[in-house]
Amino acid sequence: KANPKKFAKGIVIESRLNKGRGAVMTLLVQDGTLKIGDNIVAGSDFGRVRDMRDDRGMKLKEAPPALAVEITGLSGVSSAGDEVVVVADEKKAKQIAEMRKNIEREKELAQSSRVSLDALYEKIEEGDVKELKIIVKADTDGSVEVLRDSIQKLSTAKVAVKVIHGAVGGITENDVMLAAASKAIIIGFNVRPQADGRKLAEQKQVEIRLYKIIYELADELKKAMAGLLAPNKVEKIIGRVEVRETYNIRKNHA
Repeated sequence: KANPKKFAKGIVIESRLNKGRGAVMTLLVQDGTLKIGDNIVAGSDFGRVRDMRDDRGMKLKEAPPALAVEITGLSGVSSAGDEVVVVADEKKAKQIAEMRKNIEREKELAQSSRVSLDALYEKIEEGDVKELKIIVKADTDGSVEVLRDSIQKLSTAKVAVKVIHGAVGGITENDVMLAAASKAIIIGFNVRPQADGRKLAEQKQVEIRLYKIIYELADELKKAMAGLLAPNKVEKIIGRVEVRETYNIRKNHA
């Protein structure tokens, strides 16, 4: 059901840049009636409907519910699936668009601030990292305690190494969520990520490092903090065959 007397609401089907017309967006009107001159917000873009056409290229002055139309007048190219809303004036449209851009920017900054051993040295030198947080998952309680002690002894004057959580068992979704929230690295000793945990780690860009020998773990952490660590080992599962790609350790670029 839809009310054609309301301000229009809809969804972006596709959007592109046209040399002669600027940002061109196809949208489906889901509620209300869209009119020429309406101030709209689509995702983090805003503007005024300057031109509106149907699927045959015929110019329209208004579009009722359930009609797909092509419009121009937006400040940028929106993404398919973005919500489109008509607002009272251009000032309000701009405010909403700016607020959404700020939210997107904060999300991007949060992603870029994820800690990785490969980039740890650079972040330490730049002063971005003063505390390296680690989550430890191991096969036994004894291993967890030994790892906790070994890792925390690696702290230096520039960066404190802290184990914020240690437990027995495979790496789960909860471990990944904790790592994402606290910007931590997950270390697995003689354990592996569960399928859902691995998938979520990829989505959240949380780094998981797996080890079977304690001194190798400590050695890699030391090298990461000194800028000597090689790029991360990449593991790919192809069917039932596990392929490992290993890279040589690079020299300290400093």
